[in-house]
Amino acid sequence: MKRLLKLTALICILGIVTGLSACSKVDKEYGVESQTSDTASIVSFVEKDPDYDYPEIMSDDRTISKYIDISKYDEENYADIYLGKRFDIEAVYDGAELPVPSSYKKLTKNGWQLVENSKYDENSTVFSCETVETEFVNANGKKLTVIFYNSKDSSVKLSECNIVKFRIENNCLFTAESEYGDFNIGGVMNSSAITDIIDTLGAPSHFYAVSDSQYYFDYFLTEKDRRNGITVYFDVAEDSVTSIEWSYYK
Repeated sequence: MKRLLKLTALICILGIVTGLSACSKVDKEYGVESQTSDTASIVSFVEKDPDYDYPEIMSDDRTISKYIDISKYDEENYADIYLGKRFDIEAVYDGAELPVPSSYKKLTKNGWQLVENSKYDENSTVFSCETVETEFVNANGKKLTVIFYNSKDSSVKLSECNIVKFRIENNCLFTAESEYGDFNIGGVMNSSAITDIIDTLGAPSHFYAVSDSQYYFDYFLTEKDRRNGITVYFDVAEDSVTSIEWSYYK
């Protein structure tokens, strides 16, 4: 009799446990680590611009992503972002305006001369579609890299070629004896930080990692011509501009 009562009690207990299990809801959070604000931010997405055609394969650069929306750049770090046809590159170096395109005559008239012992002179032959890079210096001893381009179908003298690009080095240590001077190219100056570049010109059309700390931003005028515009070289570690180029091919 006692054995029967024990068996009956055991059956009742099992029935109660089974009933409670069937009524309880599954805990979906069981075994899942709770998200803190930090982990939540990692999985969150940037709000998409409905008018922008985002690339299928996005850039994986994690240095520049600290400064701009990296989702707009493809695997080669290009984006459909341009300065626009009407953008006017205002360039001033050591107090002198240096618009592009320019010419040998305009440059020399403003006090710039080829550096001594230059490989080229005004009568040097430049072949069709050839690019020539040389250096000029002004009365203050400030250097300027100048790129000539012969767009004609035949060879011409250097002085007859268009000046399509200028470049200035920036060592941020300017003294009276320095080879380079103050510049303001489209609002980018010697003292500009990376955020200053972006605040002034916006997000670049393209960026490239020369090394772990050396990058450059390309700003194209239009989608059709990636040679035109401004290129700013900078050091991420130092947060400073190392050189700048501006160009217009014609």
